[in-house]
Order: sequence, then structure tokens, then C-alpha cells
Amino acid sequence: MIPQAWKENKPKIMRRIVFFFLILGFGVLQNSGVLPDFFGLKFLPLLPLTVTVGMFERETYGLSFGLLAGILWDMNTATADGAYAFLFALAGFVCGLLMTYLMMNNLITAYILTGFWGIVYAVVSWLLSVGFSGVDGGWKLLLTFHLPSALLNILLMPIFYYIVRDIKKYFLSLENEELSF
Repeated sequence: MIPQAWKENKPKIMRRIVFFFLILGFGVLQNSGVLPDFFGLKFLPLLPLTVTVGMFERETYGLSFGLLAGILWDMNTATADGAYAFLFALAGFVCGLLMTYLMMNNLITAYILTGFWGIVYAVVSWLLSVGFSGVDGGWKLLLTFHLPSALLNILLMPIFYYIVRDIKKYFLSLENEELSF
């Protein structure tokens, strides 16, 4: 016997399951080192994916999916101690909140939000890896690696925006079909 809540919310639940496995899959790809480096820069797909999922799923689920992405990120770093889980949960929550009350969901706002959170990530990552240890010339690493890696993620963000948007549209069409009967 299938509960009534499952019948009524099946497209929403299935969409969120797809997003869960999408984040999980890209988290495994990112942490396994399979993704190539571009000119010595790291492509970190969890950053733009968290922002775009937060934009489409709004604040509550944005926070949840951001927390998942941050936990997957923290599993690969020895120095973070939950900092990325907090950062990505905050990113998903804030992006969802902005879409609900202040901004329109389009590619330009996705660029703006990914740019902002990319810079925040770069600074936090630099602080955790070099900044707090007081290495002489450590700021050069921020300018030559962390910020350019954030720029790479900003440039590749449309891939994730369109993937997440198409998943959302597909499941919304299923939801509308069920409501029309």
C-alpha cells in the first residue's frame, strides 16, 4: 500500500532523488581525481552545482543539498573540519532565499551567485590551506591558483545551470500532468 503523500508528491520526491544522486555522482568524480586539470586549475563541479540546485529548489532543500555537497567536499580535505559543509549549506540556503524573495532565476543571476560563492570559496580555501599557517608569499597562491580556479568554475557553470533547469522542467511537466487528471 502506497501512502497518499507519496502519490501526491511523487514528481517532487523523484526530482530531489535525482538531485541527490547528481550531487553524489559529481562529488565522487571531484574527490576521485578523475576530472582533468585545466592549465593547472582545478575544476570543482560541486560549487556551481550547489548554487544552481539551491536556485531551483529554494532555501530548505538548497540548504540540504548544500550540506550534502559540503560533507562530500570535507571528506576529501584534512584541514577543513566541517568548514565546507557550513559554507556550502550557507550557499545553497542563501541562493534559494534570494530566488524566493529578491532575484529572478536566470543565467545572469546564476553567474552572479556562482561568482560570489566562487570568490568566497577561494578565500576560505586559501585561508584554510595557507593563510592561517603564516607562510611567506602565501598570498601568491590565492592569486595564481584559488581565484583562477574559481573563475574556471564560473565559466563552466552554465553546464550545471542547464542540467538542473532541464531536470526541474521535466519533473514539473510530470507534476502538471498528474494535476490535470
